[in-house]
Amino acid sequence: MIGTAVKGKKAFDILAADEAVGVRPETAVRVTQLAADDESTNKQLEEIIDADPSMAMRVLKLANSALYGMRSRILRIERAVAMLGRMTIGKLAASASVESAFRNVRIDAPGITKDTAWKFSASVAFATETVVSECRSLTSVTQRKLGAEAFVAGLIHDIGTVVQAKISPEPFGAAVTASLKSGVPLINHERRLIGIDHADIGRRLAEHWSLPAELIQGIGFHHDPLNADTEHRTLACVTHVAIQLVRRSGVVSFDGDTDMALLEPAMEFLRLDSRNTDKLVGIIRDRLDGVQF
Repeated sequence: MIGTAVKGKKAFDILAADEAVGVRPETAVRVTQLAADDESTNKQLEEIIDADPSMAMRVLKLANSALYGMRSRILRIERAVAMLGRMTIGKLAASASVESAFRNVRIDAPGITKDTAWKFSASVAFATETVVSECRSLTSVTQRKLGAEAFVAGLIHDIGTVVQAKISPEPFGAAVTASLKSGVPLINHERRLIGIDHADIGRRLAEHWSLPAELIQGIGFHHDPLNADTEHRTLACVTHVAIQLVRRSGVVSFDGDTDMALLEPAMEFLRLDSRNTDKLVGIIRDRLDGVQF
């Protein structure tokens, strides 16, 4: 057990949490930053991906899936970048670099499968593209930087659930089941049954990994974005909105929260019209239909 608020639980062990995750997201951060940086080169991005053979193989597989129907297969990262563009390959590489942490996470709860954690996290990452594209009050440079940050935040916002599932499987399964049945947010049940919630675990891991401050805030406040530090509130709100829109699109998650009380305030902070929510859900649903999970 890793909680601190429940009597009799062990204190939070950051090293055990780190070990439970099994991967670190530095590569995901680096490749998305490079992809969004106009002063970087394709060669720099290619070298990072090629340095990790397993990640390179996964990127090539995804790239070939995206270009299904071509006469010849893409066999090199250089060719993948040329065909799909640096931003797309950067995001595929980011996904591939953390995917193993989320795959085969097993939780004994109704409707939850071994693919639930990864499909939901990847869906949120891709949904951030739609949310950021709607933030038209931002400059193109700021929008591109926010898009890179939001994609990574979307990928790993629920990394704390991986820790809960591996270190506290029985109480976490009970928390997920209770949330799905009651509609009460998962974090409430986690605090009651385990003594710590997955957002707090994610924040502590992000600090342990020395991730940028905006990612620490985006992960730690994805359930409560308006309480993030002022300078990082935009990323937290983008992540929160993407999460809620993905859930509305029908992607299964561990959380049974049906109220989504902060969706409209978060959209208002981003200067998004909440009357367009259904339209955005449709765009995201169509986008996710074309993603290979």
